[in-house]
Amino acid sequence: MALRHKSAQKRHRQSLKRRMKNRSMKSTIKTFTKKAVEATVAGADTSLELQRRAESLLDKAAKGSTMHKNTVARRKSRLAKRLNKERAALEQKSTTAAAD
Repeated sequence: MALRHKSAQKRHRQSLKRRMKNRSMKSTIKTFTKKAVEATVAGADTSLELQRRAESLLDKAAKGSTMHKNTVARRKSRLAKRLNKERAALEQKSTTAAAD
């Protein structure tokens, strides 16, 4: 930490606050992403709502410069791809079981 300059001390305090806020936001994003995947695998009705919530949090992170917009776009794309794959597998499984 800077010792001599008041402005440097203030900037350091500000950076610590920003760091805590950013870490909290990223943790929340990871939590909702994981919940969305788990709900989709389980076939829960809330999976779409959880996906929307995760994507909304990602958009807010990009807006507030917690994450870069391209990083957010990539994560949203990967999340949608993964959830669609899980939903398709779940639907195929249910149609196969119904056919038997």
